[in-house]
Amino acid sequence: SAGYRAKVPMSKLDVEPIAAEAGITRARFYAYYTSKNDALAALIRRMIAARSPTYDHPDSWFVGRSPQVRPRAALRNTIERAIDVSWPHRFVLREACDLWTAVPEVRDAWLNVIEVSTTRHEKAILRERKLGVAPPGYDARRIAEALVWQSERLCFRVWAQIPGAMSKKQLAEICLEAYMRMIFLAVDPDPEGVRRNRR
Repeated sequence: SAGYRAKVPMSKLDVEPIAAEAGITRARFYAYYTSKNDALAALIRRMIAARSPTYDHPDSWFVGRSPQVRPRAALRNTIERAIDVSWPHRFVLREACDLWTAVPEVRDAWLNVIEVSTTRHEKAILRERKLGVAPPGYDARRIAEALVWQSERLCFRVWAQIPGAMSKKQLAEICLEAYMRMIFLAVDPDPEGVRRNRR
């Protein structure tokens, strides 16, 4: 369970306490998973599905942005919703951030999370550029990758409760600032102004 993982890092956990916490035997555990890392990878994959409604929410910046909604408001709502959805799973996510470079099963699952997120970011950036709200600029895919990996590291510091890490509110604020300045090169461009200038 998340409570047990919060106290003990995955690297120090054996299968027995994981199975006991889940209410199954060691043998039953191995009927489902090849190892504790395989179980973690399965949890990560499950979280992709749990996170999808955040991306697909009608008010999500990733789905689209009503012309009347300013970019900053759309992004703020989406970032805050994404942080809220992931917060109950932060101990699993912390372990994924920590282990993905060393454990192949976790790496594959985690890189898939990053890939899905990067693709959604790229599409949204291209949409904002096509609308003329975000200026043309550096390769949208690279900007998307930079934002996703930067967010991953910032979230890890918060999830791992590293001394000096930001609060949940500060995390949302700094992510919002990074997105606005990297995508829009502005604090909050006026989408109505773009349309007026086209007339």
